[in-house]
Amino acid sequence: MAEKKGGNLVTPSFITSVQELSDRLPLQKLEKKEIEEVAQVYPFRIPLFYAGLMDRKNPLCPIRLQAVPSVQELKTGGGPDPLSEAAIAVTPSFLKRYPRRGVFLVSSECAMYCRFCNRKRVVGKGRAWEESTEETLRYLEKDEEISEVILSGGDPFMLAPTRLACILERLRSIKRIDVLRISTRFPVVFPEGIHQEHFKAIRGHTPIWLIIHINHPKEVTREFAEAVGRFRKAGAILISQTVLLRDINDCSHILSGLFQRLVGLGVKPYYLFQFDDVQGAQHFKVRLSKGRALMNELRRNTSGLCIPQYALDITGGLGKVPLEYSYGGIRKGMNVILRSPTGKKGIYKDNGLKSRCTNCGFCLDKGKSGKR
Repeated sequence: MAEKKGGNLVTPSFITSVQELSDRLPLQKLEKKEIEEVAQVYPFRIPLFYAGLMDRKNPLCPIRLQAVPSVQELKTGGGPDPLSEAAIAVTPSFLKRYPRRGVFLVSSECAMYCRFCNRKRVVGKGRAWEESTEETLRYLEKDEEISEVILSGGDPFMLAPTRLACILERLRSIKRIDVLRISTRFPVVFPEGIHQEHFKAIRGHTPIWLIIHINHPKEVTREFAEAVGRFRKAGAILISQTVLLRDINDCSHILSGLFQRLVGLGVKPYYLFQFDDVQGAQHFKVRLSKGRALMNELRRNTSGLCIPQYALDITGGLGKVPLEYSYGGIRKGMNVILRSPTGKKGIYKDNGLKSRCTNCGFCLDKGKSGKR
């Protein structure tokens, strides 16, 4: 299997130009110009598979909104590194915010550049975390505190299977590391990119917790279900994380539909994340009051198996807190003051625009539209 520097797979199945995109979507001249303008700052990459899920006639298609650049990305607000990852990098590819665990950035590439990514500052801009993989592995061999490692990036499945297997083997050789997680969006956006050897790599190093990033019921495709089934057979423990996104999934019918389908496939909804205060994606932000109301609706109408934890990473890198409890509530204008588990205070700017119904058809009352 062909590899390029860093061990990443060479794959041709991506849309990376406005011309290629216009072959898939009916784009007006102004739209093309705006996409090109945005791509100069925030590049885009869309797998052909994921592009095939878009509704060509609907500009508010939730698949399209997650993948296609919007001129709203150039508006001000938020920060390039909202979780202050630069301050917690103990090597160029290892982030240690909490005791006993950390994030290993094993790949600098993603199959798709999600428009809401909290690492927009580096996505598609030549960052090569792979070059420090050996440095990170040596660090982990020496850090006596670490017992849990989350493989992230980029997407770990952009690595060639032999490279991924090698990293897993090295981590398993460190006896104190007894929990391994892999965060991925591959089964959702690029299922054909998962090779038999990837499943073999998982099978050889179980138990592995596989965290699948998925945001909408339309992403639960037949190909997704097949990939999930193969990961389960390989011995992976499957959980999911979802980002609450304005005009995409900020509706209890959409979220319950997604979570019920996931549970039906053997995937436990783990986190529903309040949107990080990231620059270039402020138009995706949902208000905290809306998120809490959605969770109340889910708890009233959905099985407990389908309920994730609604959580926020406090801006400034102070850590995650659950939002259904008493970590927040003090408000000064648009600023909400939150207290981390360690007692530190941080501020989240709660200035998301009002949510609106997009008549997607997932609720029973399909005839209604308007503000919600």
